[in-house]
Amino acid sequence: MTENEKPNPGAPVTEDVVEENQVLEAVERARAVGTEESADQSIAASATPVDASTEVVSADPQAPLTVDDVELRRREALSEVATEMDLPLADDASTTGVAPAPAAATSVLPEVAEFEELPSAAAEVVVAEPDTVAVTERDGEIRISAEHPMAALYMQTPMPPDLRGNRGVGVLISLVAMVGFGVVLAGVYAAWQAPQFPPSTYLSEGLLPLLQNWGFEAAVFGFFAALALLVLIVGRAGWWAYIVFGFFVGVATWLAATAGAALYARFGLGIGIGTDPFAIIEQYGFTMPAIAAGIVAREVTVWFGAWIGFRGRRVRNRNAELLDEYEVALAEVNSK
Repeated sequence: MTENEKPNPGAPVTEDVVEENQVLEAVERARAVGTEESADQSIAASATPVDASTEVVSADPQAPLTVDDVELRRREALSEVATEMDLPLADDASTTGVAPAPAAATSVLPEVAEFEELPSAAAEVVVAEPDTVAVTERDGEIRISAEHPMAALYMQTPMPPDLRGNRGVGVLISLVAMVGFGVVLAGVYAAWQAPQFPPSTYLSEGLLPLLQNWGFEAAVFGFFAALALLVLIVGRAGWWAYIVFGFFVGVATWLAATAGAALYARFGLGIGIGTDPFAIIEQYGFTMPAIAAGIVAREVTVWFGAWIGFRGRRVRNRNAELLDEYEVALAEVNSK
């Protein structure tokens, strides 16, 4: 607001942004003008004009002054003015008449001189009060203390636990059980054929024809499919599930062995078979290889089912512990 403008009560006050350099220059000019005026007034009061012809200043007729005396008095006046204004006296003040700028303008504008000492926005701030937000530069995050009144709005809800299953590992165990089933079934065939053939023809005429029969391969792959399906259905169930449902695995394996033997007789040996399913079951299903495949399948299911069921029980207990921890953490967050 200038001197010509009249103040308007209630009008908004506008603030002009002044840079640091402009403020310092204005202070220096004000001090320089004040120093010159004070020095001129002191010299005018204590000294008289100098006679150029004689170079003698006569303040008093009885005490003539030389140029050196005038200069001395001028320096004394400048020293007094500088002392009153708390300004440093430079060597060139007598020639220029302007005092140099102070080293630091902390006495006039302390906030301007201390700009560089202000804390930056990224600095770490440690706050002792519990109702304030503690800002740190770690990870570029804003961390809120648990005692803050608004901390509940910023609390992260715990994620539900990742519950583990037993199906994938159960299928892998079923593959191992398939290999065990094939070995046991081959052993049963070997024990059955051993008394019927002499050692010279035991392998060529007794055991190998049974192992090369499609009924044996069908029984092995049928057992794996039935056991894997059971694992996918019961999941994390215990051993009891494989003891009870092992009968269904045995029946499925028996049907697979029967169908494989019938197909081998039709397409492998060229023997004609009828289309009546009961006749096919009676002719190929009630044979020793098919019945042995069903019985061995049920027993192997119980054996390896104990392994799968034990792991399923362990996984189930572990999931129960994770759920308990999740419920406790969720209740704690809700209470806060």
